[in-house]
Amino acid sequence: MLSALTILAAAGTAGCVSEAPGPLAMTDQELEAWEIRLVEFRIDKNEAFMDSTQTALRAEDLPGFEGLNYYYPEKSLRYRLPLEPVTGEQKVELAKRKGNTVPYVIKGKVTFAHEGKNHTLSVLGPADPKDGDYLWLPFYDETSGGETYGGGRYLDLELAADGTVEVDFNFAYNPLCDYNPEKYNCTLPPAGNRLPFAVKAGEKLFHAHE
Repeated sequence: MLSALTILAAAGTAGCVSEAPGPLAMTDQELEAWEIRLVEFRIDKNEAFMDSTQTALRAEDLPGFEGLNYYYPEKSLRYRLPLEPVTGEQKVELAKRKGNTVPYVIKGKVTFAHEGKNHTLSVLGPADPKDGDYLWLPFYDETSGGETYGGGRYLDLELAADGTVEVDFNFAYNPLCDYNPEKYNCTLPPAGNRLPFAVKAGEKLFHAHE
């Protein structure tokens, strides 16, 4: 028979490996509203890219442009997560695609569960106050360099009053380098923000055959 002390010790050990938050649960009404918001987001971006005064596309790609390439909506890749604080101010230097680096500050970390495993990513913000104040989550995953841009993808986050952020990979978008590599010099995600699974949500490569 196990002693009470042994049982308590086992319980304490189990508590140390608790699973992080999983996908955000949605009612039918919430699911419909989310799908509509996602479709409208994509329509708005396509319309902006069709506008020659604000497009990021190369001139030769604009004629005949009908829209960017996306995965189908995947509700299992939408999360509501606490922004976990980091100790002290942590500055990082991120590499640019064409060389040089740019400083950022780690604003916190988010941890989520996917297929029974926990994954943690760093959330960044500008190191220079003149660049404003925002939350930015750049990442790589197993689709990077295949179905999606090799230099990773980005997510823009907003901090809610309860200290959480919505991490919805369906809104993941490509750096501008994917559309015009000659014009733009995009920032690459930190090495630690690499997910060991395929995030089949959000934006795909602009030129799907490349």
